[in-house]
Amino acid sequence: MSKKLEKEFTVKESETAQAVGSGGLPVLSTPHMIAYMENTAMTLMQKELEEGETSVGMEINVNHLAPTALKKKVAVKAEQTDQNKGIYTYKIEAFVDNQLIGKATHKRAVVNEEKFMNRLN
Repeated sequence: MSKKLEKEFTVKESETAQAVGSGGLPVLSTPHMIAYMENTAMTLMQKELEEGETSVGMEINVNHLAPTALKKKVAVKAEQTDQNKGIYTYKIEAFVDNQLIGKATHKRAVVNEEKFMNRLN
């Protein structure tokens, strides 16, 4: 049984390429499209986690295919395609008005929150 989730995001001025410095135009930035994608996969994965666990993004292969204007709604669809031990793989697509604007494969790892944060010290 396939695990899927769709979430909707609205492009804010702070998320434009111009605002984040990844380009010069007031359109959805690639970094924010990726954040929408990761957020959707993370949300889908939440119910797989036990207390004290979280997931972290570890790999993303993304294609940004079309521009998106400020205030447009972006529908992001994530589908789990694989699970190997604590590594989950997702196929993710982003749409605006039913036009594909981005696609990605993304891997997330299950980690113990406390142990992961202790690695910073």
